Amino acid sequence: MKKDNKKEKSINELIIDEAVKEFKNGNIKNSLDVENFIDGLLQPLMQKLLDTELENHLEYSKYEHAKDKDNYRNGYCKRKIVETKYGSINLQTPRDRNGTFNPVIIEKGQTKLTGFEDKCISLYAKGMSLRDIEKILKDLYGVNIGKDEIMRLISAVNEETEKWRNRPLKPLYVFTYADCLYVSIKGTILTEKKAIYTIIGVDANGYKDVLGLWIDTSESASFWTSVFEDLKARGVKDILYMSSDGIAGFKGSLETAFPKTQGQRCVVHLTRNLYKLCPRKIANKIIAGWKKIYTSSSYETAEVELEQFKKDFSEYKAVIKKVDEFMEYLVPLFELPIEIRKAIYTSNAVESVNSALRKVTNGKGAFPSEESVYKVLFLRIKDLKEKWNKPINNWSTIQLQLINIFGDRYTKYIDL
Repeated sequence: MKKDNKKEKSINELIIDEAVKEFKNGNIKNSLDVENFIDGLLQPLMQKLLDTELENHLEYSKYEHAKDKDNYRNGYCKRKIVETKYGSINLQTPRDRNGTFNPVIIEKGQTKLTGFEDKCISLYAKGMSLRDIEKILKDLYGVNIGKDEIMRLISAVNEETEKWRNRPLKPLYVFTYADCLYVSIKGTILTEKKAIYTIIGVDANGYKDVLGLWIDTSESASFWTSVFEDLKARGVKDILYMSSDGIAGFKGSLETAFPKTQGQRCVVHLTRNLYKLCPRKIANKIIAGWKKIYTSSSYETAEVELEQFKKDFSEYKAVIKKVDEFMEYLVPLFELPIEIRKAIYTSNAVESVNSALRKVTNGKGAFPSEESVYKVLFLRIKDLKEKWNKPINNWSTIQLQLINIFGDRYTKYIDL
């Protein structure tokens, strides 16, 4: 299909032209007016898509003559109001003479737009770049949609992100897991690498949720105090167990905010720290020996495995010293039933989430602001949560064990 590119303007160019007119007419005077004007982007974008669909259907552009064609344009249907999740827009569906044109993006008679914005947002949430989304929409709809337009659609979730970050939480979380990942964020002068803290909770009925995201430049006691106070302000009254990677300032802040909570060092992180000390040629054997220790049925058995470990790897003094240091973190674990022990000795629940979050942060360079980081990660979490529709593994057994250990402290929060 041939098009006269000199005559046809991109959506960006059309919007800029209109913005210039509005400015000359005195309708745009400040940044707020500009923002309100750009909020009308969705309508011209959707109208552009409808017109392009008709061009693809007719197999010639509106700048070509319809002579000798079997079918051609026939104006527009009556203007209709289409509801979107971001407000109402007025659209006119183009018609063809033969009446064979059936638009896909907004079907005939459709008064609610439920797919297009979500397609853009879903692709972005899965870590796809704006350039890739632009290409996919080109392949799907046959129209060039610039990354600025796509970004504008995605930015409409800012308000939803803030609501999510401040939403009320459950009064009790049985297991919680804390960890962080790092992203680069542009500052006033320099780009700075900041930590993004993630806390995942398992509620009284065994369902997993991301409790929140917090950004700080360093892991400090004052910061973690503010995080736990935020959880309390949003309705959290009690936490039974919390697993973390020995984050600086974490333990003291947790004890102050939730004095009854049992803190636990993540064994997976301990294993990674141990692996760094292992000679490569024998690393797997050392880690296998360490696993026999922390997966023992009792602490007495773990001590037996420890002695065997020391005999097997006696020449690696630094490794043995580190395992000796780690033993103090295992003592509380062996006081618990095996199902609960498995649920708290690893922060894999949060690690898997952070792995998914890294897919949308890695390779994107520096983010323009903290708000943009929150937005992108929220979209990804929203996508992940669709799969969290059942309790965690072994929940029926774990629940009976929790009732036995905590009694009313736990049972008063159960949905019976």
